[in-house]
Amino acid sequence: MENAYKLTPYAAEPTHGYYTISPTIQLPPLLSAQTDDGPMLIGAMGSFPNLDAAIEHEMRMGTIDPSMDKKSMRRLISNRYAAKKSHVRKANRMDELEQNRRDLEDAIAILQPQIENERQFKSHLMIENEMLTKQLQIRIDLENLKQAQIAEKTKERQLLRGLLNM
Repeated sequence: MENAYKLTPYAAEPTHGYYTISPTIQLPPLLSAQTDDGPMLIGAMGSFPNLDAAIEHEMRMGTIDPSMDKKSMRRLISNRYAAKKSHVRKANRMDELEQNRRDLEDAIAILQPQIENERQFKSHLMIENEMLTKQLQIRIDLENLKQAQIAEKTKERQLLRGLLNM
């Protein structure tokens, strides 16, 4: 799936080509590129072979204080990279979830008329079943009535034969 995510500044306007994240921290613009190994960050961290090269670049760009100790610089650059990587992962996940939502909405749009047709068909079948059940009950009642009439006629005939034979 292609990543349609674009990195945007947090502040309304970039200041001197840098994006402001907080009043005290500025990052150079970061771009995202898709590689076979996953997203690669280009700019502050991702295009460099190691952390030391990224620190050198950041110092040349003036985004970190040169008087900062090496350990703090490494942590700062590493944290920037991790945050940006997390941001890209989150954006990719959001894109994926958005696509899933659109797919589900499409499926609902397709299935909703089918569901309505099935409900109508079920309603027709229930009405037909009720009608057939009533017709069956009427036929059963008629058959029971005929059987009762036959039984009554048989008794009457036996009574009449008994009277004749007397």
